[in-house]
Amino acid sequence: MRAGNIKQFTRFSQFTNVGEFNEHKKNFLEDYHQLFTKSEFMAFELLSQYSVVVPGVANAKIDTLVEKSSEKGDGVSRASFIRMLRKAKKAGILIVHKTYRASGGFAHNVFVFQRFDPPSETKVIHRENDENAGDSKAIHKEKAAETINLLINHQDQKINIRKENVPTNTTPENPSLKDLDETFTPGNVPNEFIQTVKPFYNRAIEIYRFWHKARLAYNKFNFDMPLEFMITVVIDAFKTTVFHYKHRKIKTTFVQYFYGTLCGMFGVQKRKEHMAKKPRYNWLDEMEYE
Repeated sequence: MRAGNIKQFTRFSQFTNVGEFNEHKKNFLEDYHQLFTKSEFMAFELLSQYSVVVPGVANAKIDTLVEKSSEKGDGVSRASFIRMLRKAKKAGILIVHKTYRASGGFAHNVFVFQRFDPPSETKVIHRENDENAGDSKAIHKEKAAETINLLINHQDQKINIRKENVPTNTTPENPSLKDLDETFTPGNVPNEFIQTVKPFYNRAIEIYRFWHKARLAYNKFNFDMPLEFMITVVIDAFKTTVFHYKHRKIKTTFVQYFYGTLCGMFGVQKRKEHMAKKPRYNWLDEMEYE
């Protein structure tokens, strides 16, 4: 990715304004309140402050941010910034893109904050020709980190759905978030992906959760290419998961299988990206951030 002015990276923003950006950042910090040390938290807040011209996006070098922190009296070290970035990327709240000068070599990083909504539950759409879900004898407990309640029975590999508590105050004038259909899916989720998932999961929150899983898988590989340019890989992973589910090949949960399949496909793409790079861009790990 070529270096440039912050306005050139507006397309990466997932927020309509600074208020929305701050709200999602607040949700993240409430869920991950023990993730950062004090100095790492200061680094996270400093980076946030430089992500308001384009909400949720900043372009800067780490050394520049460290220098700015010293001017403000915070005194955040470069090591603290590096640790914060690695933790934030792993947690899925931040993506870091490298940029290069036309003459070669690193220029600056582009830091892109991701949307973060509170966890929500989902359930599957039953088609007339779907397998009967009432025969189940045993249900696997899904891991706490999972947000999809699509569970597979070991005996007959059929879908089981955990019943949800329906809010009593839900009315046509006051619909529940769980009732919103695919047309309410946030704009940062590509329409191609929405149309692929819709026949199986038709609620906005369900579709968004699958896309969030895709981002978590994407963040593991530190691609130069944005996730939105790899939509065909994500769709292929979802279709592969559906195929193996229909053929009763899935031993875990549907969403776990999707995540694992996508990680495998991203691994192949990362190797291709690495082989395509010129030798001058093959930097040491400690030069990951400039």
